[in-house]
Amino acid sequence: MSAADGREDGRVEVAGVAASLGIALGPVHVVPRGDRARRRRVRDRAAEVRRLREAIEASRAEIEAARDTLDEETALVLDAQLLMHRDELLVDAAVKAIEELGLDAEWAVERTVDELRQPLLRSDSFYFRERAEDVAHVGQHILRHLRGDLLRLPERPLVLVAADLSPAEAVRLLGDERVLGLVTESGSATSHTALLARALEVPAVVGVAGLLERIEGSPEAVVDGLAGKVVLTPSAEEAAAAAQRSERYRRFANQLRARAGDAVVSRDGEEVALAANIELPREAGAACAHGAAGIGLYRTEFLYLDRDAPPSEEEQRRVYQEVLDACPGRGVTIRTFDLGGDKLPRTARFDAGPNPALGLRALRLGLRRREVLRTQLRAVLRAAADREAALMFPMVSDVGELRRARALVREVEEALDREGLPRGSVRVGAMIEVPSAALLAGQLLAQADFLSVGTNDLVQYTLAVDRSNPDVAPLGDPAHPAVLQLLARVVEAGRVHGKPVAMCGDMAADPIALPVVLGLGFRRLSMPLGSLPFAQETVRRVAMSELAPLAEEALAMESGAEVRDRVREQLRDALGELWVEQGL
Repeated sequence: MSAADGREDGRVEVAGVAASLGIALGPVHVVPRGDRARRRRVRDRAAEVRRLREAIEASRAEIEAARDTLDEETALVLDAQLLMHRDELLVDAAVKAIEELGLDAEWAVERTVDELRQPLLRSDSFYFRERAEDVAHVGQHILRHLRGDLLRLPERPLVLVAADLSPAEAVRLLGDERVLGLVTESGSATSHTALLARALEVPAVVGVAGLLERIEGSPEAVVDGLAGKVVLTPSAEEAAAAAQRSERYRRFANQLRARAGDAVVSRDGEEVALAANIELPREAGAACAHGAAGIGLYRTEFLYLDRDAPPSEEEQRRVYQEVLDACPGRGVTIRTFDLGGDKLPRTARFDAGPNPALGLRALRLGLRRREVLRTQLRAVLRAAADREAALMFPMVSDVGELRRARALVREVEEALDREGLPRGSVRVGAMIEVPSAALLAGQLLAQADFLSVGTNDLVQYTLAVDRSNPDVAPLGDPAHPAVLQLLARVVEAGRVHGKPVAMCGDMAADPIALPVVLGLGFRRLSMPLGSLPFAQETVRRVAMSELAPLAEEALAMESGAEVRDRVREQLRDALGELWVEQGL
């Protein structure tokens, strides 16, 4: 990420990824980067193996203790770390390095971790690169126990700055009331550290490259978890403004949450259903408690990752039932697994191909591995007995795929009926994530009960932009007229067929793009939980009769930047306050 030039007074502004909403101001506390292990050989190899195993068990015990402080679903983040403490690829390899090469425990752990990480780091898959971070976290945690170098905080409020935190360290440190905010060099919006910061409601910015080299001598920092910015050594005026903005944001967010249960109706009386996107079951209850109109997207692939075997039918049934029970009467849309691409389970037994994003992924993979998809469909249908649920297939690219998927649903329904197992009847929908699906929206609606647009992938495939590549990611603007024209086509198909269309991508939470989305005719949107209060207030402050002409104008424009400028010009009076509070 970019960093602004520092001034003579030491002020430095750096940019990263907004990972957890909020504003924090406080003294900087730097978690030192772990030093490389000394290259030392030992005579008593058996004693060194014992020392290694004791450190591994101490590390595991600390993670288990951290896990016990979390609710069951958030605790799943730590399960992969616990599994690695027993993984023979890590433990046995480190023991072998001691026994056969005479390396000391620190050197053996570091050597083994490096060997495991390198092939993951060379992968084009974003998922595999994140798994390399998991391996590094476990190694660093074990090394800290070998060295007796456990992280401790000073007795004062602080902004925590680190190269990265392992999930166990994040739980222990971010759960401490002294930690006002977090900044890390590595990580993404979907990393474990970001997920835990959001769960523990600590403002955070991650992915700030070169941070530790720039932080030296900075006594104070402002963490802007809305805009993804960090100011080191702010001026007195900036510090005062940040403190005021932090307090104002808390009050404003609390006011919006207090209205969460109110109907979301525009100035001219049109109601909009704003639902939540979730990844973990525990998020469902929080979403519906904060006024979400149900769950518009439950990403089930996270049940399949970081484990040695796919989840059983019974395990999945229990999880899906828990989510459905958390939002009674509001509707939950369960997406079948979107594996492949940048998300592969450890049990994967297929070649992702030279370009995973265009390869065997999502529904394509499910139709190839029918036994895995069939198990998931059985679990969903059984969980839906006496409950309101919808089923959605990801990455549908042509009508034939959806037709085969629906046929499989019917097969599973008939099998459950023959077995005498209770099941529900679910609405079946398709995600619109590639241009071919948007262009064929009408034909797809002849097979589907509803459509939901996943704008993250739709933007990527329409504009030929890899959103994980920082060199081109800014080009992936969802407000681009080419994307808007596809969205308009989907809305029109829904109108013609009399079937609902929704949006569940990040575009629905984009403060500037949202008015255009509403103007195009979308009336059911889902987004991350943290974005709901601002989206709800946006709807209440606008008139749909004014947004429709705005969207019509946008369709004829030449660029996303032109669209955004027009939105700002027309809606500054109505939405300017909201934009300021969101860091725009």
